Amino acid sequence: MNSEQDPATVEAVSVPDRSGYRALLIGTIVAGIAVALLLLSSRDLGAELVLLGAGAAEVVPFVILAMAAYLAEDSRPLRYLTGLLLFGLITGLVLVSLALGLAAVLPHEALENAVLPPGVEETVLALIGLGSLFGLVSLVGFLPPFRRLLARVIPLDPASFVHTVALVLVLALILVPLVPLIVNGSPPLLSESLLGGEGFGQSPGDLARSEAYSLLFIIYGSFLVVGLFLRRTFAEALERLAFVRPTARQILFALGMAVVLIGVFGVVDRAIGAVWGAMGWPVTDDEAYRRLFAGVLTPIGAVTAAVSAGVGEELAVRGVLQPVFGIVLPSLLFAALHAWQYSWDALLSVFLAGLVFAWIRRRANTTTSAITHGVYDLILFGALAMGVAI
Repeated sequence: MNSEQDPATVEAVSVPDRSGYRALLIGTIVAGIAVALLLLSSRDLGAELVLLGAGAAEVVPFVILAMAAYLAEDSRPLRYLTGLLLFGLITGLVLVSLALGLAAVLPHEALENAVLPPGVEETVLALIGLGSLFGLVSLVGFLPPFRRLLARVIPLDPASFVHTVALVLVLALILVPLVPLIVNGSPPLLSESLLGGEGFGQSPGDLARSEAYSLLFIIYGSFLVVGLFLRRTFAEALERLAFVRPTARQILFALGMAVVLIGVFGVVDRAIGAVWGAMGWPVTDDEAYRRLFAGVLTPIGAVTAAVSAGVGEELAVRGVLQPVFGIVLPSLLFAALHAWQYSWDALLSVFLAGLVFAWIRRRANTTTSAITHGVYDLILFGALAMGVAI
């Protein structure tokens, strides 16, 4: 065998493909200009920076944890540091659930005065106890036998430290957000204490800006979480996320599936509601839900929320998690992340919808599932705005 290689082949292998990074650079410049325009056009720069910071706070801790896990693959000291970061993130999640669960049962006046009235000690203990228990349960992901067992049914690599950290975090994100719903019996964001007597939520303009900032951080964060710059090139990250340009057939398929799902889940939701009613179980309060999401009941609010949910949630859940954890676990997480605003009946519907989006992602790509999800939400928000029951 001739050991010499053709010079053209050597050059092709040794010269990196920079086209993907050029696209990344252009996208970053465009995003930076868009953020600058939003900041400059704001009447209240301080409030605008708060919205920007809130979007960052939702994503940056997870990005830092992921990057630390990648760097710690070959470093035991860094593994301890990553474990501390993971513990801090889970603790923060428990505290957020505690705050929401407690706020949901306090009178509106107590929230305004920041004073805890007597008689809430049992609720506080239940929220802390159950949240801490669920946080500890999530640590089962550190046990090698448990990871090997899961690896029989999902694409998880039980020897990977990155996958181990991700598994623990996914389990925590599935369990901990359920705590206020379990303890109080209703979703905290739909409580009268948080909705308030004069309504609750952002204006359509603030909501649109908030969703735009959040989506921007989710997009960039998703690329970093799958190892951009550390383990993957931009092109490899795109392939890993399956965040690619859809074909015309895939776009038509996504649009058709969105319409079909509207009809199917109209029936499914009524069936779930009938079962819940027959069993005497509490259902999601539609009127409170309308008040919470009043900001999306306008054209700009509906479009922004639908795009943010479609692209952001699909990229984070189906793009980042599904290749490692399969279909069921990410769908459970997808449902659990709605537990602060939905009761169990709606969470079951969200879980079933997540399974469908996961199937679309597997059949096609993340972009196709994002289009389906976004159009589905847009139709729902539009119907909700017009008072039409679907």
